[in-house]
Amino acid sequence: NLADFHSNSSLTSFAYVSIFIGILISLAGYAADTYTAINLLAFNRWSSKLQPAIEFHISKWIFAGCIILSFVLLAFEWIIAIRIMRGNGVADIYLNSIAQRWACVFGGRGRTEDTGWKRFLVFARLTKSKRGVDYVALFTYFSFKGWIRTIFAEGPRQVINGLTLYSVMEADLIPQKVAKGDELNAIITFFKNFGILARQDQAQAVILGAMCFTLIIWVFAMLQLFIAGALYVIYLCHAIGSEEGLRGYCKVRVDEKLGDIVAHNHRKELARQQ
Repeated sequence: NLADFHSNSSLTSFAYVSIFIGILISLAGYAADTYTAINLLAFNRWSSKLQPAIEFHISKWIFAGCIILSFVLLAFEWIIAIRIMRGNGVADIYLNSIAQRWACVFGGRGRTEDTGWKRFLVFARLTKSKRGVDYVALFTYFSFKGWIRTIFAEGPRQVINGLTLYSVMEADLIPQKVAKGDELNAIITFFKNFGILARQDQAQAVILGAMCFTLIIWVFAMLQLFIAGALYVIYLCHAIGSEEGLRGYCKVRVDEKLGDIVAHNHRKELARQQ
């Protein structure tokens, strides 16, 4: 019964709003990728004033290939998510990022009380109810799901962005010949130089900032992937041999916890009626 799930916590509300923010950021990212791909393939030009550190005819195809791969992966992810949503299994939807977000935004079908907010509360309850080892398993599972995108669709172009960013910063922003013990002053000088650049050429400063931001996000994604790989060993120590891999382990735990939650709510309702 979805009426059993409710929350007045501001943190829960913020977490729900963050889903919509994440969706908007994703849409903006794909719009930027589309713009970049059109510039590269249709007009044979770079999409910003900053030229890549690697020769254009090489960078062009690396960027275009990564963008095309990201859209191919997105198409496959949506095909899988649609199949899962048609099945309407709670555990399957919970374990699929796209299906989970869709359910949190649009809710279910056929019942007016089956809203996106109620679905989100169910998923939040499932997450809060996990034991430590199950948190590790879920973190590892969701981290591994995006490994192809992180390494092959984002990695090559972020390397180019990093090299380009460093070459521009080395020429215009990074102080030369920093003496030992003078690192703090060098960092202060870097930000002063960036402020000067922003006043002189706002467009270039915005581009540098955006490149730096996306590069940092990718670095954290790679770190998450490496951590998940290390934690996978921990998962293997606790997984039951009869369960089919990491996804099977997570699905079994989610189903078990969902059953516990339903039984607990049922007992509370019976106690209230007596």
